[in-house]
Amino acid sequence: MSDQNEETKKANRELVITVASWVVAIMLSLGLLTMLLWQPRIAKSMELYNRTVAVATVDYNDVEAQANLPAFVETAPGNELTRDQNLYTEGQANTRLDMVYHTVVSGDSIWALAETYNVEIESILFANYDILQDKSDNLMVGQVIAIPPVDGIYHTWRSKDTLSSVASRYGATIQDILLFIGNNLDLSNPKIEPGTKVMVPGGRRELVPISYAAVTRDAEGRLVSGWDGPGACMLDSVGIFGNGFFIWPSAVHYLTGNDFGPGHNGVDLGAGSGSQLFAADSGTVVYAGWMNGGYGNFVVIDHGNGYTTLYEHLDKIHVSCGENVFQGSVIGLAGTTGNSTGPHLHFEIRYANMPVNPWDYLP
Repeated sequence: MSDQNEETKKANRELVITVASWVVAIMLSLGLLTMLLWQPRIAKSMELYNRTVAVATVDYNDVEAQANLPAFVETAPGNELTRDQNLYTEGQANTRLDMVYHTVVSGDSIWALAETYNVEIESILFANYDILQDKSDNLMVGQVIAIPPVDGIYHTWRSKDTLSSVASRYGATIQDILLFIGNNLDLSNPKIEPGTKVMVPGGRRELVPISYAAVTRDAEGRLVSGWDGPGACMLDSVGIFGNGFFIWPSAVHYLTGNDFGPGHNGVDLGAGSGSQLFAADSGTVVYAGWMNGGYGNFVVIDHGNGYTTLYEHLDKIHVSCGENVFQGSVIGLAGTTGNSTGPHLHFEIRYANMPVNPWDYLP
């Protein structure tokens, strides 16, 4: 009986060993099969993990060469491409140290030049008093206008000048003059020879344009035009009064050129050559004719209520001095006579002979 039990146990052990062997063999086979199936994916993952990021190298000589390539612009006729000889950057424009000279062409205005060269209108007027006499309308085609490098005023040094006196004269400081690099001054010993032009950054003076009264009285008490020229006349009286409300003197209601401001007592309104111009209010014509000083063909209307209006650069005048005109009457045709770089109407409104801003009065 005992022998039989012993044999049964032995058979059971052999069965367990056999089953375990098969289980291990199956598991090893499955593991090997899994490795074979997933090996490409694992290899690809490892490749991505170990891949070194490629950094592009920059040839700075090539970059510099391309940055310095010439700029080209289209020019009419034929849309040919030509090199822009005046290529510069904003940084270069803002660090200009010397005076530049601009030749006036058709369409130029002091307002446009100030914006182009990034300086104030007054600074251009200060630098060109011998040409413009502090009046923007004296700009003419062909003039060579000095453009200062920064806002301020140039002073021609005299033997009795000192840094303190010059700075005080123009409302600046000694440091303003000394520290402006364009003056090339030795800070430890700033000697300035007489005749040297010295820039006073931020320096200013009062603008002094010539002005005339619309109507005056002569020695005998008679009314006469306050403007001296061939368009003046003796006046019986100022016979018609305006209502104080102004209309547009031209069919075009936008600015073309100079605005009201320093050195410019009116506004330059768009008006094509030969287009009609109108009396902005009723009144008496107190000047109608040519006027020297850049005005060209010129009309002044006294409105009898303290206001006068001025019309410059006309091509033709359709009224005469002493004539009464009503609001909206045609007084002439627009043109570009006198100091003008293109057809437009320079229009002024004055009260008590003091220029006022037309934009405050026009509808």
